[in-house]
Amino acid sequence: MSIKRLCIIAMMLAIAIVVSIMESFIPIFIPGVKLGLANVIILIMLVEFSIKEALLVDLLRIILVAILRATLLQPTFFMSLSGGILSFIVMALFTRFKFFSIIGVSILGAISHSVGQIIVAIILLSTRAVIFYLPFIAILSVLTGILSGIITNIYLKRSITKKILNE
Repeated sequence: MSIKRLCIIAMMLAIAIVVSIMESFIPIFIPGVKLGLANVIILIMLVEFSIKEALLVDLLRIILVAILRATLLQPTFFMSLSGGILSFIVMALFTRFKFFSIIGVSILGAISHSVGQIIVAIILLSTRAVIFYLPFIAILSVLTGILSGIITNIYLKRSITKKILNE
């Protein structure tokens, strides 16, 4: 791996961490719901980098944000991790098959992230009652998935990362 590639991956990780922390200050009317804008970085990574590199950035972002927020190994960390992993798997599959546009992949990733979080919440709380929360966050997931997909699309059309790597 070239130093230039490694530096770009490190910058993508840094951006994902900053965006993840910053968006926690944006109030959403459903508790615990975030815009998921860090997903833009993961989508870019899935398109312009390898799956291994994208997964590394995604997992490191989740872990480092949890360390910075002092929530590592807390219930919110496991919810974030499960949502992130499920979302990553879904987005990785659909970016490779090119069945959906990047906006469609983003929506699927956002919804699967919510599903992953609900599954862990059911396990941690020992109740299925939280499943009634899913329709509300699924609707928000579609909206935030569209937003993240549009931002990713704009970035990818400019191919900023590819230009830097090919210099």
